[in-house]
Amino acid sequence: MLRVCLVLIALLALAGCGGAKNSSGVNSASDKPKGLVAEVSDAKATEGSGGVTASTKVKLGGLPGRKVTLEYGLVDALLGSESETEKVIHRYVTTKQVVEDTQSVHIPKTLINSPLLVHFVLYGTDGRYLASADTPEFGPGS
Repeated sequence: MLRVCLVLIALLALAGCGGAKNSSGVNSASDKPKGLVAEVSDAKATEGSGGVTASTKVKLGGLPGRKVTLEYGLVDALLGSESETEKVIHRYVTTKQVVEDTQSVHIPKTLINSPLLVHFVLYGTDGRYLASADTPEFGPGS
């Protein structure tokens, strides 16, 4: 029961993950420009001997010329807070055609000393939240 409560607290905290840049809830933004497709999905974490590789699928397009940034942050699954500031994974310029991409990051084993998850998030040029997805928990006690 305690574990379920902690997971719920972590998920609620993720809605605010990213500070002022993230003004909406998790998964999609209601104030996204009309016609823009910006989705983040299928976030996964694969544990290996050297650490964890986290990946996610990105779907972008519909409005050409929009600059979009994919970032990630490590989130302490017990506390529900970011372990470090978000880092840029990839910068995109959208096209009229909707394209799909997969991006991944490697988290060294030395950084994994508590249950963590990776929060992937897309931001527009002005820092506006567009979409996000989270991996399942990984690490000791997860």
